Amino acid sequence: MPVLCVADWLTQGAPPPPPFAILRLDVDYREPHAVRLAEIAAQHGLRGSFYFRHRGGAFPLAAMRAVQALGHEVGYHYEALDACAGDWQRAQRLFLAHVAQLRAAGLRVQTVAAHGGPPRAATYRRNDDLLRRTPTLLAQAGLLGDAALQMDFARVYYLSDAGWRWRFYARYTPEVTGTPTPLRAWLAAGLEREHGLYVNVHPHQWFVGAWRARYFRVRNRIGRVVLGQLPFRPRGA
Repeated sequence: MPVLCVADWLTQGAPPPPPFAILRLDVDYREPHAVRLAEIAAQHGLRGSFYFRHRGGAFPLAAMRAVQALGHEVGYHYEALDACAGDWQRAQRLFLAHVAQLRAAGLRVQTVAAHGGPPRAATYRRNDDLLRRTPTLLAQAGLLGDAALQMDFARVYYLSDAGWRWRFYARYTPEVTGTPTPLRAWLAAGLEREHGLYVNVHPHQWFVGAWRARYFRVRNRIGRVVLGQLPFRPRGA
């Protein structure tokens, strides 16, 4: 079964017939996990799209270069509206500046993917609203597209491990929560023969030992409950 990165999909004149898969990895943090998964994928002849965040005042350039050197696509996991507390003009400038910064560092950024999370202002719902409202930013930045906004989800089933649980979407939209599904059972059903398969993996959730994954999964859920009880405060407040 052919495995494509997002840029491969967006540059093809026509989608391949099923079965095929698109492999996307959102690197929220724990960048060494992403490098290790990139190594494993490369050993099996697979190529995916790895999207990295700008956090702590910098991009993890060493990890990004290592992943690119293995033959994978490296992209920008943007959250400009979050970082600018919903200021649209600042967010647009920051988005363009970050793409330029990555290219100046030798990274061949062709596509981007929005980072999820609760909004930090009432002026937007999600980070991808930036490109929904100002799609000309893609052309300004010389990008092929967004990993979700330019995807035809009528042609692919979406499978994601976001939130530390695999969920299946027969036709993905961000407003709908997918169906929880054991990965082995889903693959055994062979649904990828009907449509392509779009797999979204979050490397920070994957560990060598199962007990480590369980520990961080519980800690993550407790943290989400606690944060959900706190009043909204924009960054810098």
